[in-house]
Amino acid sequence: KIRGAAAPSPFGKVLPTYHPAAVLREWTLRPILLADLMKARREAEYPEVRRPEREIWIDPTLEDLFRFEREHIAPSRDLSIDIETTADSITCIGFAPTPQVAIVVPFFDPRKPDGNYWRTAQEERTAWDWVKRICGLRKRIVFQNGLYDMHFLWRTMGITVPYAEDDTMLLHHALQPGLEKGLGFLGSIYTDEASWKFMR
Repeated sequence: KIRGAAAPSPFGKVLPTYHPAAVLREWTLRPILLADLMKARREAEYPEVRRPEREIWIDPTLEDLFRFEREHIAPSRDLSIDIETTADSITCIGFAPTPQVAIVVPFFDPRKPDGNYWRTAQEERTAWDWVKRICGLRKRIVFQNGLYDMHFLWRTMGITVPYAEDDTMLLHHALQPGLEKGLGFLGSIYTDEASWKFMR
């Protein structure tokens, strides 16, 4: 489950990967093992586990949305967007104008009896209007599996993303068509993040 992510252990830093014997039995694992070995060579240059520093705004107020836009989205030329869904609903949307800072705009909150994050329908409408405006900005917009996200935004909320430019899943598929395409896998190959999909 944490393959490809450096982790501390009683024996020092480790980077789990497939056993070479498994690769001999399942040759399709070979490119993953090679990617992990290249990462292990980079990780061997220092003894500690290093993680990128991030500032992630969660549980925002409406004021936080507009402040984040002023301070981080407006000056950036790029914007990464990712939605999370359940059934036919968008539970939250993340916006990252740089690799160092992001905001999560929630619409579902399991801590509340009615499940609504926003206190009133008007607050929720204002949050959706903000999301719609941000999705329409003329910036270099990047998605992971963007065809799904853009279709879901359009189908459920009528929100378009006219300036979407790149999709990390499709770019990775162009480089490595035989490998997995999920965000967790891409993170294990291309980043120094922990295995965030299992941090629940």
